[in-house]
Amino acid sequence: MTAATLTPRAPAPASAPEKAPGGLVRTVLRLHRWALWLWVAHVALATGLLLWAWTTMGDDTQALLASCEPGNAPYLRCPKELEEVWSVYDTLLRLGLYAIVAAPFLAGAWASASLTARELETGTAELAWTQSVSPARWLTAKLAVPAVAVTVGIALMLAVYRPVAAAGVEVRDVVWYGGAPQWWSEDFFTAMGVVAVPRALCAVAVGALLGFLLRRTLASLGTGLLLMTAGTVTFALGRHRLWPSETRLGYAQDEPSPRWDTTAGEWPLDSGAVTGSGEHVAYDYDCLDAVLGDDGRAGDAGDFYACLKADGYSDVWASYHPRSHYWPLQLVESGIWLAVAALAVFLSYRVLRRRTA
Repeated sequence: MTAATLTPRAPAPASAPEKAPGGLVRTVLRLHRWALWLWVAHVALATGLLLWAWTTMGDDTQALLASCEPGNAPYLRCPKELEEVWSVYDTLLRLGLYAIVAAPFLAGAWASASLTARELETGTAELAWTQSVSPARWLTAKLAVPAVAVTVGIALMLAVYRPVAAAGVEVRDVVWYGGAPQWWSEDFFTAMGVVAVPRALCAVAVGALLGFLLRRTLASLGTGLLLMTAGTVTFALGRHRLWPSETRLGYAQDEPSPRWDTTAGEWPLDSGAVTGSGEHVAYDYDCLDAVLGDDGRAGDAGDFYACLKADGYSDVWASYHPRSHYWPLQLVESGIWLAVAALAVFLSYRVLRRRTA
C-alpha cells in the first residue's frame, strides 16, 4: 500500500486589525484638518475681537468717563472722545456677537456637507469599513470629534463675551441713549446664555443624519442650512411659550391704575380685559382713550374702571415673563436642541446598521 500524503491546509488570511480609538480619532482629524483649522481661526478671530473691545475700556476710558459734567437730566455732557471709544467698543463687541450667533450655522453647514455625505458620495466610507474599522466605531469618531471641537470653541467665545459685555455697561449708560439690550432679544439670549452650544451640537448631529439620508454633498448642505434656519427662527418667534408666563391684573394692584403695562426688565407678551366670568379676552382700550388727560397722562383710575365695567368687563390684564424666567427658558430650549440631537444620532446609527447589515 502507498501511504497517503497529507498536505497541510494553508492558513486563512488574517483580517486587518481594527484601528485603536486614538488612531481613529487621528484619522478623522487628518481627514477634516482644513475644517478644523478654519474653526480654530473662527474662534481665534472672535476671541481676538472681543479682547480688543475689552482693552478699549481701560484706565483712559475711565478717566474720560470721570470728566463727564452734568447736562440735561438724566444725561451727562461727556468728551467726544468717549463717544468715539464707545463706537469702537460697540463695533468690536457686535462682531464678536455675530461670530457666536453664526457658529452653529457654520458647524451645521460643514457637518451636512462633509461629515458623512462626502464620504458616502465618493464611496470612501465603505472602503474604510471593509479595511480597518467597523461602521459603528467610524460613526462614533465622526460625531465625537466635531462635538468636542464645537463645544470647546463656543464655550470659549461665550466665556470671553460675558465679561467684555459687562465692561462697557457704565460707558453705555452715559453715551448710548438706546439703553441696555432686552434680555429676551435674540442676541442677548444667545450670547449671554448656554443655548448656543446645544444648538451647534444639534446642527452637527442633524448634518450627519442628512449625509446618510441624502448621500449628496450639495443636497445635504442646502437641507441642513434650511433646517437650521427654520429651527432658530421658530425658537426666536415662539420662545415665550417654552415656560409658563405670569399675569398681572390692573385693579388688583395696591393702587388701582389703568396702567397695567409691564415694568422694566419684564418681557411683555399680551394684554386685554377680564370679562364678568373671569375670562381673559382681547380689548381695544376705548376706556383708556376716554380718560386720557389733555397732557397725555393716563387719567383717573376710577373713571377708567367705571367705563370698563359699563362695557361689561371687570378688570384688565397683562401677561409677561419676568427676568427670573431667563434661565428656565434657556434650559428648556437647550434641552429641546439636545433631544433633537440625540434623536438624530440614534437615527444615524439605525440607518447605518440597516445599510451595512
